[in-house]
This record gives sequence, structure tokens and C-alpha cells, in this order.
Amino acid sequence: MFLLWLKKKRQKSLLGASAGLTVIEIVVVLFITTVLLGALLRFLAVGYPISKVTLLQQRSTETARLQLKRMAKVLREARYSDTGAYPLVEMSPQRIIFYSDIDGDEATERVRYELVGNNLERGVTEATGDPLVYDLDNEDANVVASSVRNGAEAVFIYYSGDYPADQTALAPVDLTEVKYIQFRLLIDADPNNDPPPVDVMSQVQLRNLKANLGET
Repeated sequence: MFLLWLKKKRQKSLLGASAGLTVIEIVVVLFITTVLLGALLRFLAVGYPISKVTLLQQRSTETARLQLKRMAKVLREARYSDTGAYPLVEMSPQRIIFYSDIDGDEATERVRYELVGNNLERGVTEATGDPLVYDLDNEDANVVASSVRNGAEAVFIYYSGDYPADQTALAPVDLTEVKYIQFRLLIDADPNNDPPPVDVMSQVQLRNLKANLGET
């Protein structure tokens, strides 16, 4: 009888030890899980804003590259307006105005690109009326690139037909001398955080205004 009682007591003791060990294991697992989750949450709290800014930076940079490519294309085909005006209207460090057929309809539009704050803006004016006039009140303007951080630095730099032999930028700019134009946009989605700003650059030779038409 005593042996049976001792055996049962021993089994209870073993069960109690086993149960205690299981509780300790659960506490340890919960502690480790809490630590890991805390570290993960801290990583996400730091990493998510950086990832978000990086994505915005990539999008803004690709948009800027696309717009500079489009700008180069229409500038390359700059031509006299439908009213007979010279192809180039204004060439300044942060604004350029010219005439070109931007939509392939054989009509010549007045095109303006300008840095307004941190946005590159494009304005297009169609010639209307009889006789034809370019009414600037009818300009269709929209933002084509954002997160531009040029500040006071030039977006557009102008050169003569002697470029690249003569790499002296025109200053002041004589419209009749401009034959080659460089563009530069400094893109930064968030100046206070990484990633660093990206320089987006392009250039164009004004095909219809080339002085050396026999050369390539």
C-alpha cells in the first residue's frame, strides 16, 4: 500500500516538474518573440520612410528623364511660328520659350518650359483666330516634373554653333546665336533624408537653326 502511494506521489512530482518546465519554456519563447517583434517594429519604423522616399525619388527621376527627352525632341524641331515669328522667343536660365509642332498636327505651338518653385512646368499655346495670334490667356499649363531642387541654379544653358569646340556658355543670350542647349534638373524627393539628390541631364542641337548644316 505504501509502495503504491509512493509511486503515485513520485508520478505527481514528475508531472509537476514537467508542467513547470513547460511554463518556463513558454515564458522564454514569449520573451524572445517580444524582443524580435520589437526589433522588427523598430526596423520597419526606420526603414519604411526611407523606402518610401527612395520610391518617390525613383519615380521623380524617371519622370524628369522622360520629360527632358520629350523637351529635347520638340526643341530639336523648333521652327518659325505660324505668324512668322523667329523660332526662339526667350532663353533664360530657368525658362525657355520657343515654337514647335509638339503634337504632329502640322500647326506650330508656342511652348514654354519653366521652373516654378520645385516644379518644372510646361505651357502650350495654340495659334487661333484670323489672322492667327498666340493668345497667352489660352495657354494650357501643367506640371511635368516635380521634386526639382535646382534653386537658383540654371536649368537651361545655351551655346553657340561652335559648340563643343567653344564650350563658353552664352551670356547674355543672343537668340540668333543659340544653336545648342543643355538641360539639368536636380531631383530630390526629400532634401532632409536619403537617398541623395540625382542629376538628370540632357542636351539638344537645334536642327532647324544649325549654321553648319553640312556637318553631322
